[in-house]
Amino acid sequence: MNERQGKFFENKSFTDKFVLTPQFAGVGSREVVMTDNTNNKEFWNEYVKYFENKIEEANNDTDAKDKTASDKVYSEYYKKLAVGSEEKLLDFGCGFGRLYPIYKEYTGMCNGYYGIDVSERELELAEKKYTDLKIGKSLFEYDGMSIPFQDDYFDKIICWGVFDACYQEMVIRELLRVLKLNGLLLITGKNNNYFDDDEAAVIAEVNARKKGHPNYFTDVDCLVRQLLEHNASLVEEYYFLRRGDSPKNQAVYKMPEKFYEWTFLIEKTEGYKDFEYQKFSNKFSKHFR
Repeated sequence: MNERQGKFFENKSFTDKFVLTPQFAGVGSREVVMTDNTNNKEFWNEYVKYFENKIEEANNDTDAKDKTASDKVYSEYYKKLAVGSEEKLLDFGCGFGRLYPIYKEYTGMCNGYYGIDVSERELELAEKKYTDLKIGKSLFEYDGMSIPFQDDYFDKIICWGVFDACYQEMVIRELLRVLKLNGLLLITGKNNNYFDDDEAAVIAEVNARKKGHPNYFTDVDCLVRQLLEHNASLVEEYYFLRRGDSPKNQAVYKMPEKFYEWTFLIEKTEGYKDFEYQKFSNKFSKHFR
């Protein structure tokens, strides 16, 4: 842990309580005690099968409730990176290598793909599923703090369905550190201020706490303001108003007052300089504070 990361973790509480606001009192228990599993490798190792099932459901069960994005939707956004055959791609939070066959389909190559994940079990599964991938060569275990690559290493980075389970201020800084100048980052997350009547979002937030699943909400306006102030560029932006809109790819393109999820394509421009982000994330949405 370096000095910058040590400061981040100083006085950090790893056990929190939240109390439901009155309008959501019927959704769950009044008080839930949770443990911080953000970088808990054992937790993520046990998560493997659940995530595989969610992807299979998204791809094959059109009537499934509370779906995640299918590979078809995932591919549509991946294509926005326009990864070239000679470029290096970082798949941040690669899991079992879901992105790899999509990457290979569009580039026809295998040697520009790099995946990192906190779960060694996910990496082992990726290596087993795809013989091109090897732990220590194209797959790397991540400690949750430092991305194990030098500055300005990758041409393109994707952080899909992962940012909301991370220490966001640390991770966005690390992602942009290892991204080359003029490189592109595709990243998704959850907004901290969604609609009061988005019951599916409320239930999902409560259930995540009960399961001990890391769940960080972004003050998106604060994040965007800091990125722009330091000369990063928002190339494309997508806002999904309610839980369930993202898997359907139903987006608006200008930031509304309230929404549930977001997807950005960010360019690290020539003028971008590394900086320490002011806090823009919270373990609870505004409904639970």
